[in-house]
Amino acid sequence: MARWHRWYLYGMTAVIALCAFGELIWVPDVLRIGQLYWIDLLNGLVFALVVPPLLWVGGAVMALLASFQGYSPQDGEAQGGKPAAGFKARRRWLLVRHGSILLMAALAAGLLCYMGIVGELSLLLLAVAAGSIALIWLLAIWDAALHERYRGGRLPWRSLLALVLSATLLSGLFWPTSQMVTYPGLAVNMNRYVHVEGGQPHGEIMGLLVFDRPAFLADWLYAKLFPAYTFRPIETLGMSLGQYESLVRDLKAEADQIGSAIALHEAGIGAGVKRSGAKVVLVEVEGPAHGELKPGDIIVQVNDAQVARLVDLRAQMADVVPGSTVRLALLRDGERLSREVLTKGNPEQPGQAIMGIQVTDSLEPDLPRKVAFRRYFAHEGGPSHGAALALALLDQLIPGGVTNGHRVAVTGTIDADGQIGRIGGIRQKAFTAKRDGADVFFVPKGQEEEAQAGAPGLRIIPVDTFEEMLIWLRRSAI
Repeated sequence: MARWHRWYLYGMTAVIALCAFGELIWVPDVLRIGQLYWIDLLNGLVFALVVPPLLWVGGAVMALLASFQGYSPQDGEAQGGKPAAGFKARRRWLLVRHGSILLMAALAAGLLCYMGIVGELSLLLLAVAAGSIALIWLLAIWDAALHERYRGGRLPWRSLLALVLSATLLSGLFWPTSQMVTYPGLAVNMNRYVHVEGGQPHGEIMGLLVFDRPAFLADWLYAKLFPAYTFRPIETLGMSLGQYESLVRDLKAEADQIGSAIALHEAGIGAGVKRSGAKVVLVEVEGPAHGELKPGDIIVQVNDAQVARLVDLRAQMADVVPGSTVRLALLRDGERLSREVLTKGNPEQPGQAIMGIQVTDSLEPDLPRKVAFRRYFAHEGGPSHGAALALALLDQLIPGGVTNGHRVAVTGTIDADGQIGRIGGIRQKAFTAKRDGADVFFVPKGQEEEAQAGAPGLRIIPVDTFEEMLIWLRRSAI
């Protein structure tokens, strides 16, 4: 085996190890370095993803240098000062193979470095990097097989073994199934995630993340080894991956804004959150509103009736006959527009007219002070941290804080009125809260039994509103 083939092999081994580590990234979550949680450390560790491409770059450079120095990995040294038969042609193909490996490895390393620096995971860039790695893998094994063949004139069994073994391991890690899996995630130190101008953190408040994704074969093994894995039939998104990625990021950004405004208002700063219509967050490609409405449009009127919030839109649509046309007034980039949209019947509720859109309240948070957020590579999106964020900001704004000596874990969405909404993965979040040392866990009312099943012995406090959370903490000093 040539030196560069060893480097290629090291890179392949590193990929498999990193993939397995990525699927079990939640296991070391109990690690702490002062106020740094495991999720904080991951922002640096993400650069370990660059190790395999760099190993392949090193191997490709070695092969190219050897070729330029007159050495053929297939033919050996030129004999009598003259190239052996076929030397030039084989060296040309060697340059193509290793040059391709070099370029694709550099591309993958660059994309992974970029995502690590900006602290955001892009599905498109990740797909390009994964495609480059797959091609590198095949080229490296092909080159090793040719090396064995030309050097020994026999079946390249080592290369074939490497191909079969790596394909088997990767299939176990990534072979798709018909199930979704939810499993424990990571705790977030909310007083590190968010900081308000003039604020000072006092207590320890944890936000909680879970992982929810399509299940692979390896997940059934993990479920035997670790607790709190649950499976369910796979769901269709009803949108492209790009649309879904944009949606969850928008929901996260909105939760950041709402939670911030509510905390400031609770501390006597600002007016809180005002509603100004029904905001379109998704337009179904096959829906009747496609081409008429866009994500970000704010519907303020339906058939001459004013729409100030989502419930107003639902009330007006309840009187619409499926198949009829509705007249809409909307705001798009500050400009008032009129649109007519043909409705259709809801397949799940016959007799109900729909436009094929997803909407939420259009909210105007009042933020008199600057609020800064830390980016986490492992926290892509979603609104379930909203209540925890509001509590952390209030902890920074009120002298002495709000936790009263408790190590607090919180989950739940938060709306403009301070209502705490239901979330997914409550059992896994409770497991994470208990494992990470929380002594009280606030959950949306109605989800306390499922949370308790995930963390027997942990004090679970169900709440309907943000105010209920604050009242409990005031009355329960340690």
